[in-house]
Amino acid sequence: MDGSDGIRVLLVGDSPQAFSLIRQLLEKRGCECHFAGSLEAVKNLLRLWQFDIVLSTHGIPSYPIQTLIGLSSGSSASLFSSLRVEEGSWWLPVLQCGKECYGPALTVGEFSRVLDDLTRQILIER
Repeated sequence: MDGSDGIRVLLVGDSPQAFSLIRQLLEKRGCECHFAGSLEAVKNLLRLWQFDIVLSTHGIPSYPIQTLIGLSSGSSASLFSSLRVEEGSWWLPVLQCGKECYGPALTVGEFSRVLDDLTRQILIER
């Protein structure tokens, strides 16, 4: 896939393994996934490509989600941040098509459906 018409996803966190299941789902949907484990890597990847979806687990030490919002704001990207809870995690929408849109938090099942809808919408718009 050359990425010219595919969906490009940026995964931001401390470990690629934290995204293993979601990466499998995204790649099944034809998404091209890239991982960044540092703020410098995020900046480098954002200089190279425009991303449609950005997923963050807040795993990078000393970098607040606000930095990622600032870097992605104004683009066409949708940004989601993972929140750990007692029994798993929830996903919080932070940007929708580059515009701030906090909440509501989504369970893993709800998030999977949102990603399905989002990837379909992105492909239709192309």
